[in-house]
Amino acid sequence: MSLFPVIVVFGLSFPPIFFELIISLAVFWLVRRLLTPTGIYDFVWHPALFNTALYCCLFYLVSQLFV
Repeated sequence: MSLFPVIVVFGLSFPPIFFELIISLAVFWLVRRLLTPTGIYDFVWHPALFNTALYCCLFYLVSQLFV
């Protein structure tokens, strides 16, 4: 018996972190879609690094909600 329960959906076993990753990805897409028209990416030195850091921060926030 493990510490974290496994979530079974249609016979497939998923760890709880999988759903946190999916939720944070959906929030990331929404935030990125809201930030793009504002022109914030014109002031960002490296957009890919900014997106990675943004996703990491959002994943942290989502994972803290489930704890």
